[in-house]
Amino acid sequence: MLATTQSCAVVGLDGYIVQVEVDISPGLPAFNIVGLPDTAVQEARERVRAAVRNTGCEFPLRRITVNLAPADLRKAGPAYDLPIAVGILLSSEQVEPPQEGAILLGELSLDGSLRHTAGILAMVSVARDQGYTAVYVPAVDAPEAALVEGLHVFPTPTPYQQLSRRRFIKSQLITSKPISSGNAGSKWGICDLTLIGLIFDSMSKMGRQYAFH
Repeated sequence: MLATTQSCAVVGLDGYIVQVEVDISPGLPAFNIVGLPDTAVQEARERVRAAVRNTGCEFPLRRITVNLAPADLRKAGPAYDLPIAVGILLSSEQVEPPQEGAILLGELSLDGSLRHTAGILAMVSVARDQGYTAVYVPAVDAPEAALVEGLHVFPTPTPYQQLSRRRFIKSQLITSKPISSGNAGSKWGICDLTLIGLIFDSMSKMGRQYAFH
């Protein structure tokens, strides 16, 4: 089954949307990433494999091919961990798709939690300029992402709770602090997200999203 998620790449002063295509097919177990990935992106295979297993999900023992498109654009850094992991879970039908028009960014730890990821502000700006309306980022990077107006920012708490297949369990409430994004009085709201291992079901609308105006 083919699944697609979206991420971002920043090359110099230019930003690009990257389509993360994941195909899982019968055959001997393999995990390949193509589309000009650098060493950090290639190493995502080990981080994603461990993170999926350690969050209680099943890592498919089949042939997995990940294509980062456009293929002629160099992909660098660990921000593709989250969209690759989500693509695998979508392709193996373990989770529901995230909100339409959403960008996924974040480096995974082996326990499935999300680490601080460099370049969030630039990538979130690219997402906004390309017409995307939502971004999923590590919780630690949410204040930085919130500086970009006109987007819904979904901070992902860490560590993740252990969840069973296809079940959605409510995470802890995260109360934000006031921030400044060039608009006096702008504040974070309270986010009550629903998580599943590496990703949460934003389509269910069970939680309240962060909205920045």
